[in-house]
Amino acid sequence: MGQQTYETSIQQAILDLDQPGWDFRSSSVGGGRSQASLRVPHRILNHAGGAAVVGSALALRHDLVHRFDLRVPGPRGPHVLTMHDLPPARFPDEGSLPAWCMTPLRDDVQVICPSEFAASEVTELLGARQVTVIPYGVRPSFRQPRPLPTRDLRDLGVTRPFFVHAAGVTRRKNLEGLAEAWAKASSQLPDHELVLLGPPHGRREQLFGHLPRVVLPGKVDLDRVGEVMAAAEAVVVPSIYEGFGLPTLEGMAVGTPVIAVDRGATPEVAEGNALMTEPDGASIAEALLAVGRREVDLDDLVRRGLARASTFAWDTAARAHLDVYRKVVA
Repeated sequence: MGQQTYETSIQQAILDLDQPGWDFRSSSVGGGRSQASLRVPHRILNHAGGAAVVGSALALRHDLVHRFDLRVPGPRGPHVLTMHDLPPARFPDEGSLPAWCMTPLRDDVQVICPSEFAASEVTELLGARQVTVIPYGVRPSFRQPRPLPTRDLRDLGVTRPFFVHAAGVTRRKNLEGLAEAWAKASSQLPDHELVLLGPPHGRREQLFGHLPRVVLPGKVDLDRVGEVMAAAEAVVVPSIYEGFGLPTLEGMAVGTPVIAVDRGATPEVAEGNALMTEPDGASIAEALLAVGRREVDLDDLVRRGLARASTFAWDTAARAHLDVYRKVVA
């Protein structure tokens, strides 16, 4: 979700700047049956020599290439590459990358990362030397939206005060820690529910299917996710590895307390304005209880979270991207 949000939001934000002298065009690379503008068989994209040819072809079409994904082949000359993080290098269930993707980056590749944590990952794993940190912004639909009305919450199966989790199901999302936490905390919070947003998946059902008052509404439209977050008691982000971690920022932006694990880029994004916890079930449960029992100043947490979220903006990110582009074409 984070990468998709970045790609659509930053492109629109750059276009909205309407800078004279720039002509931006979007191209995509994919397999032979995809809807990509440049369709190439996967066996070619997975081979270093084939990827180099595709990268050269892309360069012929544009004066400057900005790759939004490491798997998109790059040109031989200077260009820009956005790297959000490198979970396939850290976790076995995050897919795989062609071998050529993990070779050291050339010094003429300008890398954009959303956090210092992501920059450290790219520097360590890919030997990047030219890295600029540009944080994400906040989608307009997450800027203090109206909470989803009670009637609409009931349509999703939500009937009580609730905590909400809105993220994927891979190992780094730490659903095991959240499940253990809810198993410990739910009996002491009998009036609360735990809502897990996302497409149906066996891991959610396996980990939470036997626990009380867990609601699985399925996939919810992205712009409506903010309204669900705004209606929640807290947004819970148990992830142990994020290159940025949009749910933390979005939770603060909607005006809801955030419970987040003190790992990856999350501490950078929250900067002390979320209720930070260790990733184990007991620690997360303690945080859930503190919020559910009003043992922390939730109004203060919301106020500080909103102030922190206000410092992130896509137009600011767009201007910083243009600075990187100018550096490359100079």
